[in-house]
Amino acid sequence: MSEENQIISTNNRQADIEEDEIDLGELLHVLLMEKWRIFTVAFLFLLLGVAYVVLVAPVYKSDVLLQVESKSSGLGGIDDLTSMFSGETPADAEIEIIKSRSVIGKAVDKLSLDLAVTAKYFPVIGGAIARRYSEETPAPAWFGLKSYAWGGENIILDRLQLPDSLLGEKLIIKAGKKNHYSLRDEDNNILVEGEVAKTSRSDKNQSGLYGYIEVYISELNARPGTEFIVVKNPWSAAVESLQKDIKVSEKGKKTGILQISLEGKKIDKVIEILNTVANIYVRQNVERKSEEAEKTLQFLNRQLPQLKAKLEAAETQLNDYQSKLGSIDLPIETKAILQRYAEIESAISEVNLKRTELLEKFTANHPVLVTLNQKKQKLEQEKAGLDKEIKQMPVEVQESVRLKRDVKVASELYLLLLNKAQEMKVVKAGTIGNVRVLDYAIKPSKPVKPKKGLIIAISFILGLIIGVIWAFIRKSMHKGVEDPDLLESVTNLPVFASIPHSKKQEELVRIGRKNKERFIRLLAEEDSSDLSMESIRSLRTSLQFALMGSKNNRVAITGPAPGIGKSFISANLAWSVAETGKKVLLIDADMRKGHLHEYFGQKRGNGLSNLIAGESTLEEACLQTAQENLVLLPAGIVPPNPSELLMSEQFSQLLDRFSEQYDVVILDTPPVMAVTDASIIGRQVDTNFILIKWGVHHIKEIEHTVKRLQQNGIKPNGFIMNNVMAGSGKYGYGYGYGYGYGYGYKYGYQYEYKSDKNK
Repeated sequence: MSEENQIISTNNRQADIEEDEIDLGELLHVLLMEKWRIFTVAFLFLLLGVAYVVLVAPVYKSDVLLQVESKSSGLGGIDDLTSMFSGETPADAEIEIIKSRSVIGKAVDKLSLDLAVTAKYFPVIGGAIARRYSEETPAPAWFGLKSYAWGGENIILDRLQLPDSLLGEKLIIKAGKKNHYSLRDEDNNILVEGEVAKTSRSDKNQSGLYGYIEVYISELNARPGTEFIVVKNPWSAAVESLQKDIKVSEKGKKTGILQISLEGKKIDKVIEILNTVANIYVRQNVERKSEEAEKTLQFLNRQLPQLKAKLEAAETQLNDYQSKLGSIDLPIETKAILQRYAEIESAISEVNLKRTELLEKFTANHPVLVTLNQKKQKLEQEKAGLDKEIKQMPVEVQESVRLKRDVKVASELYLLLLNKAQEMKVVKAGTIGNVRVLDYAIKPSKPVKPKKGLIIAISFILGLIIGVIWAFIRKSMHKGVEDPDLLESVTNLPVFASIPHSKKQEELVRIGRKNKERFIRLLAEEDSSDLSMESIRSLRTSLQFALMGSKNNRVAITGPAPGIGKSFISANLAWSVAETGKKVLLIDADMRKGHLHEYFGQKRGNGLSNLIAGESTLEEACLQTAQENLVLLPAGIVPPNPSELLMSEQFSQLLDRFSEQYDVVILDTPPVMAVTDASIIGRQVDTNFILIKWGVHHIKEIEHTVKRLQQNGIKPNGFIMNNVMAGSGKYGYGYGYGYGYGYGYKYGYQYEYKSDKNK
C-alpha cells in the first residue's frame, strides 16, 4: 500500500472514531440552547407537584401495640394447674389470628365498615376546598353548584338494609329541608324518603323497583340539595378490604410485641378501627383461655357423680361386711399397703385426667403425653405388685382389705376431682389471657402522606429530566444545519461569514418592543465592539472583494424563511460599509412585511412601493440616517401587488439610477421560499447572499432555496450564517477575531484583518 493510501486509510479510521465518540461539548451546547425550554418544563412539573400536594387529601397513620406473653398468669398457687392450659404461641400465629375473619369480621359488624359514606365534592378541587373550611355550619355553594359539598357537611348513617341487587352499587343521599332526605339510585330514582333520627322504609311502590330497603340516619348536617355518595359493600368484601389495609407485624425478633397499624384519610375512623380490633382480639384471647377451663370443668362435673356413686357403693359393701363378720384389725404392714394402693389409684386417676385434657390440644405422640403414658405404666406395675402381696394374705383379711381399699380409692378420687372442679371454677373466673394492650391508637401530629417536600423535589427533578429528553428529541428530529463544512460540501457554495449570537442585540430588541413606536436601536451604532459587529466587518471585507468582479454594485440579502435576521444583517452591514467612506443606499425590498425603518427610528411611510408607483419622489422616499454616508429607502406603504411592482420597468430604472448615485446598493429582500419577490430582485442584482440561521434550517430546505434561485437564473455567491451560538467552535468557528476571514483563506482569499472598532 502506498504512503498516500495509508494516510487516507488512517484519516478515515480517525474520522470514524470521532463520529462514534460522544461529544460532551455538543451535549452541553444543546442544554444551553434549550435551557429556557428545559426550565419551563421543570417549572410546569413543579407546579403540578405543588398542585398535587395541595389538592390531594392527607393520609394519616396510627398504630396499637400489643404484648403476647409466653404464659397466661393465673392465680398464685395454682400455676401448676393453669400451665397446662397455656403454651408458647408464635408471633406469626397471633398475627394470623388478628387478621382472621373472627376478629376483623366482628370489627366490621360493630363499626358498620361495610357502609361507605362520603360527601360529593366538586372534581379535583372540591375536596381541598372542603378540608380548608373550618366553620361548623355548612359552607355556601360555590358557583351555584348546590349538589356539591363545600365544607362543614356531616352525616352519620347507622343502618342501611338493602337487597342483594344493590350491594356494591353507588347510591345517593340527597339532603332536603327540615332534616328530611331521600335515598336515590344513580338514575335519580327515589328509593326511600325519610327524616333524620327516624327509621325510614320503602313503601310498596318504591320497594317494587329493587326490594325492601330500610334506612336510619342519626345525624345530617348539610345544605338542602347537598348529595352524599353511599355504597353498601358485601360483608365479605368489607372484611377482605380491611384485612388488606390493616398491617400487623412483630417489633423485633421474638419480642412478643405486635404492632397493628392502619392508614386512612379520616384519622378518627382509623383510631376507632384500630382500638376496636385490639379490644376484640384481647377479649377473644381471654375467652379462648376461659373456654379451655370451661371444657375441663364440664369433664369434671360429668365424672363427679359417678365417683360419688362408686364411693357410696364401696362404703355400703364395707359396712355390710363388717356387720356380718365384725371388725377385723389389720396389721401395720397391711395398712401401709392399703394406703399406698390408694395413693397409686389416685395418681393413676390424676394421670388419666391430665391425659384426657391434653388429648384435646395435642396428638397421642406429643412428648408430654408420652411421658404421662410412661408414668402410668410405672404406677400400674407398682399396683400389680401390691395386688400380689394382698393375694398372699388370709381370705378374711383379703376381703376386708379389698373393701377398705375400694372405699379409700373412691374417697381419694372423689376428693381429688372435687378439688380440681373448685380450682377450675377459680381459674375460669380469674382468666385474663396472655395478651394485653400496651398502647392504644392516638392521633398523630402530622400525616404520613403526601410527603410534600419529597414530591415537590421529585416533580422538579422529573421535569428537568423530561425537559432534557425533550431537548435532545427536538435536536434529533429537527436537524438544523450547524456545520459550515456540511453546508459547503452539499451546496458547493462558500460561507462568507458566521455571525455570532449577540446578547446586546437581544437586549436592544427587548427594549424596542416595549416602546410604542417599536424602534430598535442599531447594534452598529450602540456597540460597535460587539462580536457580531466584528464578524459583520469581516463580511464587509469579503463583500468588497466580491464586488470587484461583479457587473453592478448591488447586493441582495435573502433567505429561506422569515425571522432569520435579514434586516439585522442588512442594516448593520450597510452601516459598516458606510463607515469606510462609501456612499451606501439601503433598500427595504420587502414591501409586504419590511421593518428596516425600525432600526433607524423611523415610522413606516413613503418608500419603495410609493417610489415605483410614482406616488413619491426620491427626496420624499429616501431618508438620511445618523451615518452620513448611509441613506435608507424604506419599504413604503404595503401595496396590493408587490410582485408586479418589482417586475415593472420603473423598478429596473430606479436600480440603475441608484447604482450611479451610490457606491454600494444593499437590498433586504423577502424570503425565497415564501414569495417570488426575492427571485425577481435577484435577477437584477449581481451579488446575492443567502442568509441562514444557525441550527434552524434543514439541509433540504437550504438545497431547495438554492435550487429555486438557480431555476430563476440567479447564481448565489454564497451563504451568511447568522446567530451562531456559543459552543459551536467544534466546527472551526469561535468567537472573537476568528470570524469572517477564515473562509476567505479557504477559498483562495487571505486577508489581513484590521479592527474597525475605533473608527
